[in-house]
Amino acid sequence: MIRKNDAMNAQLNLPIRVRDSASLDNFFVGRNEEAVSALNQWLERITTNKILYFYGVVGSGCSHLLQAACQFLSDKNEMTVYVPSSDSSITNEFIAQLSPSTTVCVDDLDAVAGQLNWEESLLELYERLMPSSGRLLFAGSQPPLAIGLKLADLATRLASGEVYRIQALTEGELPHAMRFRAKRRGLELSDEVIHYLLRRVPRNSKAIFDVLDRVDKAAFAKQRRITIPFLQDIEKYDV
Repeated sequence: MIRKNDAMNAQLNLPIRVRDSASLDNFFVGRNEEAVSALNQWLERITTNKILYFYGVVGSGCSHLLQAACQFLSDKNEMTVYVPSSDSSITNEFIAQLSPSTTVCVDDLDAVAGQLNWEESLLELYERLMPSSGRLLFAGSQPPLAIGLKLADLATRLASGEVYRIQALTEGELPHAMRFRAKRRGLELSDEVIHYLLRRVPRNSKAIFDVLDRVDKAAFAKQRRITIPFLQDIEKYDV
């Protein structure tokens, strides 16, 4: 996702879109109060630190937070770009084109850790952004010093910022998170529906929110209430 104006999109020739449903308002905070508070302060430039780094297991919500950050800044007409490093269509040359005034959100750092060309491009990006108004938001499965970066200079620079672990949802939090997300969409789910869905999806936030999105769309298209018979009628979910 690249936002500020269409000219910037044309110049970079690589529109990367974030999910429409990604927002700070619909992130179930759970045990991540400190990390979310730090992100809010960082986005509002209350803190002077230009680097923020999140890490956590797959499905913990790191990608949601990065995409939500991009959406937040886009709504304020600030130049921002979401870079999912695991996307094979994105190359390190793309990084070199970014303006030093851009807020760059680099997701899935694991996918390029250990690739020297990528690491050199990220280090060069850091050097360009730091004297300017640009900022860096990263996400990976491990902290900067443990994710397998070959360039020690890059690892130490990323570690010099604020680093937070994003805690995955516990079993007890999963139904509360689903109900919270449903209410943000204007949906009311019974306990029976929530437990029915949870028995059929992987136990992480990404999976349950993905299936909730699809159920919502199906219910809207058919103008049906979300009940267990309705769920049994619609197609099986590819989760």
